[in-house]
Amino acid sequence: MNFDTSDLRIFVAAAEHGSLTAASLHCHLALAAISKRIAKLEEQTGSRLFLRSKSGVELTPAGEVFLRHARNWLYDFQMLNAELQEHGRGFRGLIRLAANTNAMLGFIPECVGQYLNRHRQIDIQIEEVLSLEVIRRVAEGRADVGIFAASVDAGHLELFPFRDDLLVVVMDHEHRLAKASSLHFSQVIDEDFIALDKQAAIQTFLDEKAQRLGKTMHIRVETRSFDAVCRFAQSGFGIGIIPRSTAELYGHNTTLAVVPLADEWAERRLKIAVRSLAALPIYARQLVEHLTDSSLSAAHVQAGAAP
Repeated sequence: MNFDTSDLRIFVAAAEHGSLTAASLHCHLALAAISKRIAKLEEQTGSRLFLRSKSGVELTPAGEVFLRHARNWLYDFQMLNAELQEHGRGFRGLIRLAANTNAMLGFIPECVGQYLNRHRQIDIQIEEVLSLEVIRRVAEGRADVGIFAASVDAGHLELFPFRDDLLVVVMDHEHRLAKASSLHFSQVIDEDFIALDKQAAIQTFLDEKAQRLGKTMHIRVETRSFDAVCRFAQSGFGIGIIPRSTAELYGHNTTLAVVPLADEWAERRLKIAVRSLAALPIYARQLVEHLTDSSLSAAHVQAGAAP
């Protein structure tokens, strides 16, 4: 079977948006043209790819299989174009990077900035998403490189080290625990919490640790922002648990107290994920190598600074 890449992109857009109307807006084509292209694909495959209803479209089992392969074909086609363009004049490469909030706030601007300074012909499109979405985008070919919390299952993706962080407790400086040099999770489990969205890897991780203690975290405020966690905690509404690198961004010149978690599992590892390092264009491989090297350099500096 020979498939047109434009038809594949239309199919993927319809599948991801769950609507032919939304796909027509995304692809800048008339709804009738979108329907015709989908019908053409169904004729070529000999399978019904969508179930249609008033609320939109839903993939059939055959459509699920076709979606997986369509994403792979589009990804391979994009990589082919990128590799060929490397040999042309005026080449500008594009790397799509998906990163979780911890990586974005704590590390990405500096280390990616170093790479960009050395590679003036490369552009990087960065999107901040939850760790689960980072893995999904890399696996589906919607991101070339991902950075995520290692507590999330990455399936069959290739992984490389990025950074190690530490979970800390943040609270108002007048909180009764604010003067502690360190705290175990068991010492704070009965407090009121300012917590991240349930989809966040860090919150799923903490919920699991609470269950092992036979407890449930009492979440007084739920938010999707580390900034909001710090601001609510500083206002005395409860305590939060966030990465140290993030707390340091908000802790200066404020009344926010930051106390390290003493549990062994409080060290938070960030990993780099790619589908296949060998399949990436050379400039994307160089980014992964740069991120990995900067990780090793940071670990060396930290080790050297230890008493």
